[in-house]
Amino acid sequence: MAANFKIQVFRNSENVHLKLSGDFDGNSAYELINTINGLRYNDKIFIHTSCLKQLNNFGIEVFHKNIPNLNVRPASCWFTGDKATELIPEKNNSFFVAYQ
Repeated sequence: MAANFKIQVFRNSENVHLKLSGDFDGNSAYELINTINGLRYNDKIFIHTSCLKQLNNFGIEVFHKNIPNLNVRPASCWFTGDKATELIPEKNNSFFVAYQ
């Protein structure tokens, strides 16, 4: 994992917010995948990307390849911030991008 990568988790009654910061590499991708898979299936998840610095192509590839294995219900995961469109593949019906 990139030495400066962090995931801060904030929860309210129905939503979970994951604030990503630092550099995103392959190990960071696995940490994000494991964090998402550790959440409840019915949670609505907001992944905030504005504090990410650099996105490593390998990290993005690792994340994209593991999206089908995520424990999330369709249309329950929203990516926000500057790096949102880089983290999700264009053709994926389970994820949406919301801009802030």
